[in-house]
Amino acid sequence: MREPASIRYNNPGAMWGGSALAKKWGANQTVGLNDGMGQGNNIAVFPTKVKGAAAQFDLWHSSKRYNNKPLLQAIHTWSGGNWVSSYIKFLTDRCPGLTANTIIDDAFLKSEKGLAMMKAQAWHEAGKPYPMTDAEWREAQALVFKPKTTVVKDAAKKSGPIVAGGGAAEAARQSGLSISWVIAIGVAVALTTYLIMRFKK
Repeated sequence: MREPASIRYNNPGAMWGGSALAKKWGANQTVGLNDGMGQGNNIAVFPTKVKGAAAQFDLWHSSKRYNNKPLLQAIHTWSGGNWVSSYIKFLTDRCPGLTANTIIDDAFLKSEKGLAMMKAQAWHEAGKPYPMTDAEWREAQALVFKPKTTVVKDAAKKSGPIVAGGGAAEAARQSGLSISWVIAIGVAVALTTYLIMRFKK
């Protein structure tokens, strides 16, 4: 059986393509959907599930249509007005404490409840539990809400020993920083390593 579009295209929120935000997270392709809704729906194609989930978090975080709005209003917009009541029930059944009147602000999105809601939304869009681990969901949440310096430090720890700045620079690159930041971090680490070795002699 063919997987749902949100799974095939690494797009947990089933977000539309073509927007600056979708492109920010690496979605350079858009696929039309023959969903019978007659709304010209399409879906963005993300390079990884984590990037797609980060885009999902980021849309709720940065869009005036969703951020700081009650769940009822936000889901009405997200779903195009289709099956709003059942959509909200699906989310609230899987996210304890969430109600139709909950304000979806950054404090909520950064929390465990925010993480649970994103997972539930991805489940609803796919029609089955979305195939991502808790660690992947937390990584996506962190990409949007952790300071970049913290993300770099976390990634550097995972990358193992630093060799002439290469490990840290690669960690920074994988964390989504621009090439200028990657180069700067690599140079800084290499210079520090050189000075330490110089004064050890």
